[in-house]
Amino acid sequence: MRAGAPILGLDVDSTIWNLTTWVCEAVRDVTGEELDPESCTTWTHVLDAYGEEAAMEVYTRALSPGRVHEREPYPGSAKVLRDLQEQGIRVHFITHNWDPQAMTPHLEPWLKKHFGPGIELTVTTEDKLGILDSLGAFGMVDDRPGTIARVADAGLWAATMLQPWNRELVAGRADIHGFESWHEVPDLLPPLPNGASGA
Repeated sequence: MRAGAPILGLDVDSTIWNLTTWVCEAVRDVTGEELDPESCTTWTHVLDAYGEEAAMEVYTRALSPGRVHEREPYPGSAKVLRDLQEQGIRVHFITHNWDPQAMTPHLEPWLKKHFGPGIELTVTTEDKLGILDSLGAFGMVDDRPGTIARVADAGLWAATMLQPWNRELVAGRADIHGFESWHEVPDLLPPLPNGASGA
């Protein structure tokens, strides 16, 4: 990737893979109950519904570093992000995890396998907006309403895969691009410098 290429930040959970499926599976394994995916809007919901001990076990199972290799990317995400890299856009994944040193050795190879060897990764406990700023990224794809609203408020391009917990935000903000399928993303990107393009 050439120097000065525009950088796109990307979240991982519920952005390039379906975390809700894993949470529902963990709830079933831990509690024996079926969790309605439409109601699973925050970890607080799981905590309130099942209590602290069960919620921590669900959280640990759903986000286990050792199970990263079992995940599948959302349909279309791998092709779209590989194509964007070929068109001159740097792809930098930024994800929160309580133990970055434990997650990185599992997540980085998985990301490189699916999205190409040129991708970059930051696993952090810090604020994502600060990382975007230090990278000089032009925008971010993230699922969390608080994060993506702050990205847009900072004047950066902001997009999210539509989820039950962010639909209301997207409906009320013209500066946040919502999409149902990764195939829509190239057409949502802004004009970029250095000849890079989405569509």
